[in-house]
Parts: sequence; structure tokens; C-alpha cells
Amino acid sequence: MKERTVIIKENRTSVIVLILAFVLICSLLCLPAYEFTSSIYTKKSGNTFVGDEKYVEVKAEVEAVAEEYRADGIEVTLNESVIERTNSKGKTTSMVTFTLDSSFTRSGWSFLGSGLTSSWLLLGIILCAALSCACALGGIVGSMGDSYNRLDARSASFRSASAYLALIAMLLVPVFFMTNTFALSRQVKLFTSEAMTEGAEEFYALLNAFLFDGTAGDNIASALAGLSFRNTYAAWGVLPCTFAMMLAAVSLRHGTIRQSFMCGLLYAFVIAMCIFILYPYYVMLVTGFRTSAEANDMYFLHIFPTEWHFENLKYIMGRGIPKYLLNSLLIAGGATVIALLCGIPAAYAMARMKFKGRNAFLGFVIMSQMFSPVVLLIGIAQLMSALKLNDSLLGLMLINAAFNQAFAIWLLRGTFVSISAEMEQAAKIDGCNTVQALIKILIPMAAPGIVTTLIFVFINAWNEYTISTILISTATNRPITVGITQFSSFNMIEWQYLFASSLLATIPVVILFMCIEKHLTSGLTAGGVKG
Repeated sequence: MKERTVIIKENRTSVIVLILAFVLICSLLCLPAYEFTSSIYTKKSGNTFVGDEKYVEVKAEVEAVAEEYRADGIEVTLNESVIERTNSKGKTTSMVTFTLDSSFTRSGWSFLGSGLTSSWLLLGIILCAALSCACALGGIVGSMGDSYNRLDARSASFRSASAYLALIAMLLVPVFFMTNTFALSRQVKLFTSEAMTEGAEEFYALLNAFLFDGTAGDNIASALAGLSFRNTYAAWGVLPCTFAMMLAAVSLRHGTIRQSFMCGLLYAFVIAMCIFILYPYYVMLVTGFRTSAEANDMYFLHIFPTEWHFENLKYIMGRGIPKYLLNSLLIAGGATVIALLCGIPAAYAMARMKFKGRNAFLGFVIMSQMFSPVVLLIGIAQLMSALKLNDSLLGLMLINAAFNQAFAIWLLRGTFVSISAEMEQAAKIDGCNTVQALIKILIPMAAPGIVTTLIFVFINAWNEYTISTILISTATNRPITVGITQFSSFNMIEWQYLFASSLLATIPVVILFMCIEKHLTSGLTAGGVKG
């Protein structure tokens, strides 16, 4: 009975905090949320010095305009700036610029019904917060005498809905701020600079009604050109209030905050990392299907293509991209096979056999990773020329296999070390020799490590660019890393074709990962014991 009383008090406390936070949000929205400053009138006067007759005349003219604005109920402030320069004849010239600045504020509630995108976001925040409170009340009324272990399904659903709605309201708050600052300022800049003209009249009408109460008229473009705005402390106060609502709703549903809060932080971190990692692929995807004009749009007006241009794929197919992909598959596949055929016996010898110079050889294997292909480029070119393998796929296979051989040996050695020597001894007792034991017993057991080596060698060979650029002179022998450079020139980059080709180039690697993903995790940890 005592436990139930404590739980009921905690429920009531959570609901009270939830409702008080919602009331505080509504109160904060009544206060000034944004401060706007706009230069609604500008007058420049050349060859004018402060205090002379022309200065007094122009200033009187500007002050008359200011009185007209004040008569319309718009409070303005007269500011002036002076620029003095000395011309080539040594004569000093001066320009005086008079501006009428109007500063005003808008409350959060004023955004509702304004027609701006942020008005719908604010409406979503208020509705989610109100529904969160309603669901919390529904959840507590349905289980006044129950403990958390005996909540009925309807009450638990109400409490869960309250927590999710509070979370959505909290996430919408920063989106609301970003829409009112970054997105709105970007729209104003694009329309006033005439970089974007479609929808300008509707946009000007909305801001004229919202900011200037419809008094700007034909001067709306010049008034918006000098517009600046910032959030007030009252606006930022909405964020901690929605955060408090979320914590109260979580406490009401789970009875504890710490575990749920840490889990939420973990999810937020994972989502943020996924967005950070996947963003370049998103840009590659949408740009690959844009038109040339949209792909080269420096303002990035449209997040997604206005019309998906699948003709880009057809165009790059006619520019030799399938042949380049086939060449890369042959080079990477051949280099991987050669590296594994040489690496498996060498790694087995390093793990099982004892001979003089083994440690020195292992040291040499590690040191060979220090040499970049660029450093050895001249020697490689001369060697390939002497072997008549320059400008050939076989030459690139051998070079990529050679540069990945040390990594393959080192990784596979750790895999063989992790396999018990008794397995090999048991195979020899059953009549197998060393080669048969290696093929029939050790290689199947070392499959995860071999798969890991395969994927890394394949990716390294697939992404190789420098040596291919130097050794391959025939267009039909180019790998995809060199072939896509045809869309880049000194004065122009065909981004839509470049990204469409890059998109196709990622497909074989993705397919390879999907096929062997189940072996990759175990292979990465293979050889993690001291050998």
C-alpha cells in the first residue's frame, strides 16, 4: 500500500511538471521571440562633406521621409555613414549615406497564421506539447491505483504516446529556429539578389504582411535587402521547457529517467553519425540525376532534383563507363586472387614454421607498408616497360597484388596463429601431409580471416588511381577511377555525369559487402591472440 502511494505521488508530480512546462511554453510565446532590424530607406549623396550646404539639404530630405514613416506608425532611426577617398589628383572626395532603420519585435504567437514555413512548425510544437499533456492525463487516470508492474495496456499506450509526442515537440524547436534564421535569411538573400525569381511576389507579400503590416508596398525588396534578425532569450526558453516535458513524460512511463536518457543519447549519437557518414552518398545520388543547370547551381536551390534525369545513366553508358567498370573488376579481382594465392602459404609459413630470418622477414613485411606507390613510381614504370606489361591490365593486377601482399600476409598470419596447432596434428595423424592439412583443415577454419583479407585487398585495388594514371595510356584499358576523370576538364566539371559514374562504381563494392558481410565481423577479430 505504501509503495502504491509513493508511485501515485510520482505520477502526479510528473504530470504537474508536464503541464507547468506546457503553460510556460505558451507564456514564453507571448513574449518577443525575434528582433528584426531593417533598413527601409537609403539615400546616398556624393561629393558631400559633413556640415556643408548639400549635406544639410539631403539630411532634411531624409528626415522628411522619416516623418512620413512615423506618421504611418513605423518607428525609424536615422543613421549616417561617411566614406572619404583621395583620387589620383590628390583631391579628397566624400560620400555620405543616410539610412532609416526600423527595429521591431514579433512574438512567437505572431508566427501562427503568417503563412511562413515556420508557422506550421510552431503549430506542430504546440499541438504535440498539448497532446503530450492530454495523453499523460489519460495515462494516469487509467491507473490511479496500479503499480508500474501492473499497468493496463491502454494506460501504458497513453504514457508512451505522451513521451513520444514530447520528444517530437522538443526536436521541432531547433528546426523552428533554423527555419526562421538560416532558411528564411537564405530565401531573403536569393529573392532580393534576384538569384531566384519564381514565387517572389508571394514571398514578398507574406513578409510585407508579417513584418511591416502591409506598409512596405513597392519598397519591400529594398527593405528586405537590409533585414537582419536574431532570437531573443524568450524564444530560447522554449527549448528547455520542451526538454523538461520530455523528461517528465519519460519518468511517467518508465519510472526512471537515467536509463532512458542514456539510451536516448546513444540513439541520437548513432543517428548523427549515420547522417554525417551518409551525407556524401546522398549528394552523389541526387546530383547524379540532376540536369546540368541544377548540378552547377551554386545556391543549391532544390534539395532534390525537380525532375529525375535518368538519361544521365544512358549518357555515361555511351562514354565507356561499363568498359571501365569491367576493367576495374578484372584488375581488383585478379590482384585479390594473386595476393591470396601468395599470401596464404606465406602466412602459414610465418605462423607454423621456424627458420632463420623469420623475424627479419616479418619486419621487412611491416616496413614494406611504409613505401607509397608514388615514391616507387619511376622504378615501377621502368620495370613494367622492361617486362612489356605497361598499358596492360595484367601489369596493374601484379602491381596491386604486390602492394597489398604485405597486408595480406600479416593479417592471415594472425588468423593461422589463432588456430590450434592440434588441429593440424590430428589431420596429419589421419594421413594428411602439410599441404593437404592446409587445404582441407586450416583454410576452411581460417575462412573469416581470408574473407577479411579479400575485402580489404579488393577495395584497395578497386580504389587505386595514381599508378593507373601513369601506366595506362589506352582509353579502353582504363579502370573506373581513371575513366571518370573524362567528365572533369580545366574549365568545366560535368558534375551530373561524374556523380552518376561514381554511383555505379560503388555498386560492385556494396554487392561484395552484402555477400560476405556475415564473415567480416568474425574475420576482423581473428588473430587477436598472442602468437
